[in-house]
Amino acid sequence: MNHRLLLLSAGTLLTAAVVAAILISGLIPLDFAVSDKHGDSQIDMRVQARQTESGRVEVRAQSSAGSGEWITHTPEARFLPAEPQPGSWYSSNSFAVSAPAAAPDSSDEARYTQSFVEQAIDYYEHHGREATIEYYSTPGSAEGQWYMFIIDEADVIIAHQNPDLIGAHADDVNGPDGYPAGRMVVASATEDGAWVDYQFSNLASGEDEIKHSWVVRHDGLIFGSGWYEQAPSKVHAPGAFTQSYVARALELYRVLGREATLEYYSTPESADGQWYMFIHTTEGTRVAHAHRANRPGWLGSNVGVGGVDVTGYNYGQDMLTIEDRGWVAYVFVNPADQDQYQRKHSWIVTHDGLQFGSGWYDRHYDLAGEDPAGYSKLLVQQAIDLYDAEGRQAALDYYSSLESVDGEWYVIIIHPDGTRLAHPFLPLGENILDSGPDITGYDFRPDIVAVEDRDWVSYVFENPDTGEQNQKHTWIVRHDGLLFAAGWYEEIE
Repeated sequence: MNHRLLLLSAGTLLTAAVVAAILISGLIPLDFAVSDKHGDSQIDMRVQARQTESGRVEVRAQSSAGSGEWITHTPEARFLPAEPQPGSWYSSNSFAVSAPAAAPDSSDEARYTQSFVEQAIDYYEHHGREATIEYYSTPGSAEGQWYMFIIDEADVIIAHQNPDLIGAHADDVNGPDGYPAGRMVVASATEDGAWVDYQFSNLASGEDEIKHSWVVRHDGLIFGSGWYEQAPSKVHAPGAFTQSYVARALELYRVLGREATLEYYSTPESADGQWYMFIHTTEGTRVAHAHRANRPGWLGSNVGVGGVDVTGYNYGQDMLTIEDRGWVAYVFVNPADQDQYQRKHSWIVTHDGLQFGSGWYDRHYDLAGEDPAGYSKLLVQQAIDLYDAEGRQAALDYYSSLESVDGEWYVIIIHPDGTRLAHPFLPLGENILDSGPDITGYDFRPDIVAVEDRDWVSYVFENPDTGEQNQKHTWIVRHDGLLFAAGWYEEIE
C-alpha cells in the first residue's frame, strides 16, 4: 500500500541526485526518464547542474509531489556533463520514484486489519499454500488480537489460531446464541475485500465480543482477519446494548437475506437472556419472534391490532408510526424472569419493509405506583395466563391463598352466576349477589356479574391493607366462562 511522499530523507535525495546526475553526465542520454508521469504513490524528481563563471560546478535536486511546484534540495556531491556552458543549468527529465508507505499503526484498526490480510496474501504468493496454512495456524503469526483465518474452496477452515476450528465447515461455526458467523464470512467475502460484523470469541480476552472482519477471496481461498470491540454493558447500558443487538440482526439481514434472518430469529436459541428479536412488516404482520413463533396464530397476526399491553396501551400502533428508528415503552412478559410482566423499552428500526425490534426490561419500574389501573389489568392478565397454562384448579387454589396477596392487591375469580370461586380473604362458594350494597348504597355486585367482556366497576370496599373503607376500582374480564377481577383503592374524598 503506497502513498504520495511529501518529504524525502536526505539519503533518498542524495541517491536520486546521483542517479539523475549520471543521466545527465553522458553515460545515459539526457532525454531518458524513469517515468514521464506520477501517480498517487509517487513523486517527481529531477536534478539540475550548472557551471559558474569561476568554473565551479553546482548541482541541485528538485522534487514535486504533483502540485506543479518544484522543491529544491541541494546535495553535497557535484556532477556535470562534458563541456558544460558556464552559467547554464542542466536538467534531467523528471522521473517518478515510488516509496512504500509505512505500515499503518494498530490504533487505526480498519487499515491495520486490511494490511494484515494483505500481508497474508503476499505470504501465500511467495511461499505457497502449504507453508501459508502451516504458518497462520501457529501462535507466532498472531499480533495481539489480530490473527488470520483461511477458508478453502469447500468452505472448510484450514488455518486458524483456534485448533478446534480447523477442519470445521463454515456453516457449523457460530457465535454466541447460535449467530451464524461462519456463513456470514463466506457470504461476504469478495475479490476486492469486504467488511462483515458478528459476535465471536476473542481469543486474547476469552470474551464474546463484536468482531469487525475484513475478508478477501483470493485464488479460491478466503483470507480474513479482524479486530474486536466490546459490546455495551447489559447492566450499565441496557439501552445501548439493545441497539447493538438490533444492529446485529440488521447485519445478518444485509448479508444472508430475509429468509435466513426470519428463520434464525424465530428460534429461542437466538435470544440473549432478556434480549430477543421480534420482526414484523411495516403493515404490522408478525413474521419472526424468538419466543412466540411456535404459539398458534402468533406469526401472521397483526401487531397493530394485537399489540395491546395489559394496561390497555396499543404499543403496536405506535411502533408502526416509526419511519426510521425510535423507542416504544410498554408492559410485556419477560421470558428471562419467569414470564413476569415488566416495563419493556423496545428499540425499533424500520428497514426494507420490515421493523426490527428488541428491548430491555425495567424490573424496578413500580407499575402499581405509577399506573394502578394498569397494574390491576396486569394482575388479571397474570391470573388468566396461569389459568391457561396450569388449568382451572391451579388458578383457583393460588388465588385463594395469601401467597397471592401483595398489600392491597389481590385477584378474585367468580362464576357468572355470582358464586365466589377464588378469594384470599372471603369465604368460597358463597354467592356475591346475596350481599348488600356498599356504604354509599350502591349495589355494585350485579354490575360485576353483568360484565360480558371487560369493564371497570367502582364502589366502596374494605381495604385489606388498612382495614378502612376506600373507593375501589375493579377491572373485570370474562374469560372461558369465568370472571377474573382485581382492583386498586384510593381514599374517599
